[in-house]
Amino acid sequence: MPHRDRLGWALLALASAGGLVVTALVVGRTGVGVTADEAVRNWLLNTLPGPLRLGLDRIARPLVIVALAPTVCVLALLALVRRSWRRAVAGLAVPAAATLTTLELRGRDAFGIGGDAFPSNHAAAGLGLLVGLAVVWPRPVTRRGLVALVVGALVVGLGNVTWYAHQPRDVLASALVVVGVAAASFAALGGDSPNLARASGEPTRTGPAQVRSS
Repeated sequence: MPHRDRLGWALLALASAGGLVVTALVVGRTGVGVTADEAVRNWLLNTLPGPLRLGLDRIARPLVIVALAPTVCVLALLALVRRSWRRAVAGLAVPAAATLTTLELRGRDAFGIGGDAFPSNHAAAGLGLLVGLAVVWPRPVTRRGLVALVVGALVVGLGNVTWYAHQPRDVLASALVVVGVAAASFAALGGDSPNLARASGEPTRTGPAQVRSS
């Protein structure tokens, strides 16, 4: 991976950290932000049917984590066998580091929001495992793969809100943590760690610019 791409990933990590701070200060500690957060939550709770909301919660919280965690571990071992150690390390490190970071932030109430739900550790684990799955997948992730990941991320995000578990701000904060941890990992490891593909399906040297174009 060229130094320019590594720098791009590092800048994305810093931007995500900044976004986390802004989210905490604006959505968690201002009247306008709290009102907007409540409005989004109430819209979801009042718009989606109860069975769908409960189903999303059960998929996002226990099932995604239980299903993806062993899958990511097995694929990481296969990546090691194939000598793709950077992808193996990134695939395991991203979900683990993201989950631990959210637990630390909420445990310390680092942003002074109060309560013990910001950020959501369940959302961080689910989103982090989706990133880990993409990283250790045997083939480079194409545009279709990215679409599937986005759909999965939406299910995880919605499922952590639709059955009264979290506020939208908690999920948004977790997503920013996952993006920051993943980008920092790619910047540090370099090589093929992002595991992205060109539009043609061929492996490419990847950075934030290529994520937008693939």
